[in-house]
Amino acid sequence: MSGAFRKDTLVRGALLMTGSTYINYAVGLLISVLIARAVGPDAFGGYSYVVWLSGMLVVLANNGLNTTGIRFISESLGRDEPQAAREVHGWLLRRQHLCMVIMAVAFVACLPLLEPAGWGERSLVFFAAVTLVSLLGKAYYLFSVSVAKGYARFDIEAVSTLSMTALNLVGVGALVLAGAPLSAYLTLFAAISLLHIAAAALLLRRAGIRPDRAVPDATLLARLKPHLAWTVVLTIIYALGNKSIETYLLNTLVGAADVGFFVIAASLTRGGIDLLSSGLTTVLLPAMGHAYGAGGQARVNLILADSVRYFTFLGLILAGAVAFVAEAVITVMYGTDYAPAILVLQTMAVVGGLTLSEGAFAAILATTENQKLRAIFAVGAIVITAVAALLLIPRYGLMGAVAAHAVARLVIFLAFAAITARVLKVRYPFRALAAQFMAAGLALLPAFALVHLVPGMWSKAVAGTLYALLFVGLSPWLGIWKRQDMQTLAGLLARFPRVGDRVAPWLRRWSERLPEDL
Repeated sequence: MSGAFRKDTLVRGALLMTGSTYINYAVGLLISVLIARAVGPDAFGGYSYVVWLSGMLVVLANNGLNTTGIRFISESLGRDEPQAAREVHGWLLRRQHLCMVIMAVAFVACLPLLEPAGWGERSLVFFAAVTLVSLLGKAYYLFSVSVAKGYARFDIEAVSTLSMTALNLVGVGALVLAGAPLSAYLTLFAAISLLHIAAAALLLRRAGIRPDRAVPDATLLARLKPHLAWTVVLTIIYALGNKSIETYLLNTLVGAADVGFFVIAASLTRGGIDLLSSGLTTVLLPAMGHAYGAGGQARVNLILADSVRYFTFLGLILAGAVAFVAEAVITVMYGTDYAPAILVLQTMAVVGGLTLSEGAFAAILATTENQKLRAIFAVGAIVITAVAALLLIPRYGLMGAVAAHAVARLVIFLAFAAITARVLKVRYPFRALAAQFMAAGLALLPAFALVHLVPGMWSKAVAGTLYALLFVGLSPWLGIWKRQDMQTLAGLLARFPRVGDRVAPWLRRWSERLPEDL
């Protein structure tokens, strides 16, 4: 089993998960577009609400069990104690079953408060059945693939997810051709969720991964239980704070169509962020952990300063480009009926881009064992979002929800940055950050000029591309990068000889002109 944790095996697993994530996102986006165009804004808003509610209930049902399973199963295998790994699996599985039952009962008890807006004559029993089936299916599945990750079997999640996504696409395509109503798409959603259980069970059995009913020893439990408790707290806070308040209030106070607009914009923004920054996010936490062990706080602070530069650079690309191309993206993919989502997407992309460095702050707090501070920030975000949403959504509807989201994210981001710097004695590269914003401002000028001179959706799309190219092109001339950045880039490009051989001489010459530090 130790061979499963070799570096080359882990790298292949990471690449497999990254590839499957991108494919699933692309196919999931296609499924969303097909359903949205087939049923219209109001019905799609109801569909989006059911999917969102089911997802939030799954997170609450899994709470910290997934993360704890990965941590302690892999740790037990690292100590060459496979029996302990099976005992941890069994101990957590029993609690997973209990949590699933608790969430199912809580959902049924709160059913009158959770009904989708405009459900009208549709059966509330049908809504409850779809949500419960998807809750139980996805919760059990996610727990199972988390256990598999503890055994370094990343292929189980990748294969099962890709299979279910492909099956879902085929089913949605058939329903679109048949002109099926909303209830058919929800039934398919529940059926696919249920099939996840069978896929996970089959693949786990083939991998020989089975739980044991024996209780883990007291020493292991003494470490496992506190870790589980803190992870539960953070997971629940995340579930309640991840646009959940805005989505629920839009459904309750405004209407189903606005839920759909909000969810579309949130999904596209999340996808853009993941596509741009997932690689950096994946390596950041282990890099900080290694640096903390090798050189302590000082080494970690250097990584944080560089990470803030990188995240801000990527965030400014996202913010400017999406602000211009949002109209074309929404219109081409979803149609003119979904035009209200354009401004929502533009706002979310700008806010998401400006606050992208928040991931670096979370990573350093986790590395330096400041989980309590992370929890405080997360609770603060929920409180600010709730207050802003309750004040703005009843009066301004969809844009009130967007404003509440923006205010909460920006306030928490600034507080996160300030307190992290104060507590951990971090020095941010303000000169390089100012240079990035200068590059963004200079790149915006010709983009705005193009939109002004040639109005229209497609000129905005061209302006977004122009902005991104100019921003990247200006960055080397304005003091954004240091010599080590170019050396790292050259090392990465060396893995792709056709590109690297052409670019390497230019990078070497350019790196000689760059400073050692910023």
